Amino acid sequence: MRTTILALAMAAGLCAGASAQEVTNRFVRVAPRVAGVLYAPAQAGPAARVAVVVMHDYSDFLDHPATVNLARRGYTVLAANPRHAPDTDDRDMDFDNALADLGSAVRYARRLPGIERVLLLGHSSGAPLAAAYQNIAENGVRACQGQEKIVPCPDSLAGMERADGVVLLDPIFGLGANVLTSVDPALDAGDGAGQLDIYSPANGFSPSGAHYAEPFRARFLAAQAARNARLIEAALERRRALDEGRSAFADDEPFVVPGATRTPRLWRPDVALLSRTRGAYPLLRGDGSTATEVIRSLRVPSGLTNAVPARRDREDARGAAAAAPVAARPLLLGGSLDTTVRRFLSTFASRSTPDYAIGEDRVTGIDWNSSYNSTPGNLEGVAAPLLVMGMTGHYWIVSAETAYEHAASRDKSVAFVEGATHGFTPCEPCARVPGQFGDTTARTFDHVAAWIAARFVAGAAGAVGRSP
Repeated sequence: MRTTILALAMAAGLCAGASAQEVTNRFVRVAPRVAGVLYAPAQAGPAARVAVVVMHDYSDFLDHPATVNLARRGYTVLAANPRHAPDTDDRDMDFDNALADLGSAVRYARRLPGIERVLLLGHSSGAPLAAAYQNIAENGVRACQGQEKIVPCPDSLAGMERADGVVLLDPIFGLGANVLTSVDPALDAGDGAGQLDIYSPANGFSPSGAHYAEPFRARFLAAQAARNARLIEAALERRRALDEGRSAFADDEPFVVPGATRTPRLWRPDVALLSRTRGAYPLLRGDGSTATEVIRSLRVPSGLTNAVPARRDREDARGAAAAAPVAARPLLLGGSLDTTVRRFLSTFASRSTPDYAIGEDRVTGIDWNSSYNSTPGNLEGVAAPLLVMGMTGHYWIVSAETAYEHAASRDKSVAFVEGATHGFTPCEPCARVPGQFGDTTARTFDHVAAWIAARFVAGAAGAVGRSP
């Protein structure tokens, strides 16, 4: 008999009715430079034998919403930070160290008393981290050392223990793709900068949003891809200088890229871009029902100033009506990438191809396998069961679909949460009426808990296996 995920979860006592369970937590030292907090239900049941490891590549995730929410639903949760986290300005990180530190967290969780299964949960930029880790753990360092990579990963990543399953929540494409799609071509365009300014009304911008016509998009994206390619070639030349002893430094050297992080992605002010999926998928509605349909973003415009006065310039912080005035010049602290040559190439670089474009339902022309910091590219090598979830109150729904499409796992699932922001809370500026989207956080983690129960909790409705 085919049983729904929700029914399996309820039978195991892991869904909304169990969300009132008390939770304990304690600080743990995962590794000498890796801090963690271990969460567990006060009354352990079968689900407590499943440990969920939560980590982001540069943000503090020790109190991530997944921690308490999954522990209340019966699971053991280990939240850990890589050695360099948090980077509060989103301006640099070391992906190789983050992968090694995630390996330490998986080993720690696997050795906890009573733990039988270990899962990875990657949210946002934690998604390419989890995907890369699992790809390398399943396939060895050859997964990140092929000729297609701009630079290979280090041999030190060999021998990492694989997880039993992977959950990706509102995944980004990858940090290399983030830089490619964010790098501002106007900053080195000289007299032609105005032709590439996404904040110019002549190019389609308005303080309440934007509509960029195809000719401008094509011109902007071609220049963006060209600048990204120049950055990669410059970094590769400096890497050769380092290797040949022609640098002032023996190990690495600074590499600063203005206009290369959170702005100016075209799709943030223009909500017509990346506004829907290509396929039909389960939508977890605010009224508690589930429909299968083409998923449409409900987000409001964001990124409406090139000054980025606050780190969290997102739809859950303010709506379009509260947009700050556009600054005459961008702020360095709001938009520069302050990294090194080697970290830029391993962490922040992805190549584009001649068909690079951004439309309503897709991003084309990114070589997903040129970087090992790539969610779609890594999922092509992951066989473990996979759950991908997207939030329709934010702008990563096409990224979630792309991750799902590239995933090689024979047991893969995808779902979208109506009206949820990137942080899982309801997007109030997106709602037609107050409270339209209900408790989006509970709906997200009910679904995650149910998916885990159906596969990894012995005795859930009498079976551990796949559900439709």
